[in-house]
Amino acid sequence: MSNDQSPVDDLFGDEGLRIEDGSDERRLPRKTIQLKGWMVGATVLVVALLWWWSSLHHNQFYLVVEDQNVSVKRGYFFPFGEGDWAPNRAYEAFQLPPDIKPVKQGKMSAKELDKTLKKLFMDVAQRELNDLKKGRIDVAEDMLLRGQKLRSTSVSDDRVLLRLLGDVAFRRGLTEVRGLQARFDEALAQFRLAHRRGGNVFNGAQKWVKAISKLRLEFKRLSLESGIDPDLLLQSGRLEPQRLQASEATQKPDNRGGQTTPTTRPLPDKPEAKPAAK
Repeated sequence: MSNDQSPVDDLFGDEGLRIEDGSDERRLPRKTIQLKGWMVGATVLVVALLWWWSSLHHNQFYLVVEDQNVSVKRGYFFPFGEGDWAPNRAYEAFQLPPDIKPVKQGKMSAKELDKTLKKLFMDVAQRELNDLKKGRIDVAEDMLLRGQKLRSTSVSDDRVLLRLLGDVAFRRGLTEVRGLQARFDEALAQFRLAHRRGGNVFNGAQKWVKAISKLRLEFKRLSLESGIDPDLLLQSGRLEPQRLQASEATQKPDNRGGQTTPTTRPLPDKPEAKPAAK
């Protein structure tokens, strides 16, 4: 064997040979994966918390009253901020009478909001219905129709609202009766005048007087049975028939310049009977 030939052991020695098992290379990726996993988990947690917080804020409602004007706001789907909210007629802005105020204002849940609005609607409607002189029927009806549009109402609430809408129809009927009563009064005065003057073409004026007087008395009876002051309902004088104190103007010559001046004389209760022919 020559001297310059490498020994066999040198060929298979491990001095210049490195067995790479990849241990160093595997450690670095594992740390990187762990770091990335922690960052992803933290991001997911932050997003989940942000979503949860935004959802809570989005489910908060606000009843705002400014100068008797009522409006509803809802939180944005974000941790803060709110804006006007009116998904239907029930939540649109409306005006409160000076003597009615909500039992609660500010932040509240959806059920609290509906409960507060329902009471306001019923209070306003009842106020307008009870005021026979100045009550606004259209306002009462609007409040009750709003109440039917609330998102959380019970069956009993719906029944109460329906009965109050029946009261609205009753009040409208009373308004029509009031108009009829005023026309009846005018007709009654004319028929009584016709009865006292007599007629050449038409007769039977007294029968018309009796019929209309009977209707007026019936209106009074019905109003009393309904618990309504007849004077407030009918806005007229006494309903019981009385003799009309009518007067008739006549013309007589005036000695001054031939002008005529009106004089009055009471009309008789009935036409004077003519003497029987002999």
